[in-house]
Amino acid sequence: MFSLGIDGGGSTLRIGIYGESLKCIHLHELLETSNPSVLGFSQAEELLKSNLSQALNNAGIASSTVRYVGAGMAGTAQNPEWLRGILKQALPHAQVTVAPDYEIALIGAHGKRYGILVLSGTGSVACGINSSGDSAHSGGWGYLLGDGGSGYWLGMEMLKSATRVADGSSEKTGLYQETFAHLKISNPDELISWLYCPERKNQEISLMAPLVLDCAESGDIEALRIIEDGAEELFQHYFNVVKSLNFTCPPVMFAGGLLSSDNLLRRLLMQKIGIEKVPISKYSPVEGAALMANISKNS
Repeated sequence: MFSLGIDGGGSTLRIGIYGESLKCIHLHELLETSNPSVLGFSQAEELLKSNLSQALNNAGIASSTVRYVGAGMAGTAQNPEWLRGILKQALPHAQVTVAPDYEIALIGAHGKRYGILVLSGTGSVACGINSSGDSAHSGGWGYLLGDGGSGYWLGMEMLKSATRVADGSSEKTGLYQETFAHLKISNPDELISWLYCPERKNQEISLMAPLVLDCAESGDIEALRIIEDGAEELFQHYFNVVKSLNFTCPPVMFAGGLLSSDNLLRRLLMQKIGIEKVPISKYSPVEGAALMANISKNS
């Protein structure tokens, strides 16, 4: 009897197959988004089904032996039945539990369905679950409506900064040169054709975030401003969740690529929240998905 966890983030799809005590039997990873808001529901469904089949085949596991499935995917918070339907069709013998991708990250990080999580990766969100089981989130609106403090947001701020310099409304700093060197362009007008190219992917913009962090660490004034603004955006998400759930000194965990390693963004956020020691997650989000499935079977 096996449990299966699915973590469909903004830039990576992970499918984990687990035995007793969350012992990993097989971990399948695809470095692509599975977000139906980006791909469309038809393409996202095809992607998920094919990768599920591949994961089971590679692990040598029959679908009939999977008893519990937990899944969290970006872009499905408002369409949980779409995701549940796909999984019930692919794994008809399994009990299926679905949640937003940030909830499985919270459960994995804390090892239980309690606490606060601040996530900054391709997108950003803070979420929390209190002792009464009430949940709340702040952020997570996607790149068009928000995602402040995320990799995409930092990349876009870098691009916007370059346009302000080109317009003459901001002073040129090293960040400006880094922008053009990274994009391999020489004329500010080329920013338009680069950004609005139909094939341009959000991940390409998110990949600019480390450049902003590096420039900020070197003392670049404009990069420092962007990182400080990003930390404040993330803190506001955290504060909103604390207020909504009437938390007092809740346990806090971090998730997402930008908060998983030491950098200025994470250090500033820790200062704002009042955390001295770096939070160490108990489990990964994909393990959190499988843990969620096992919590549900016992509830």
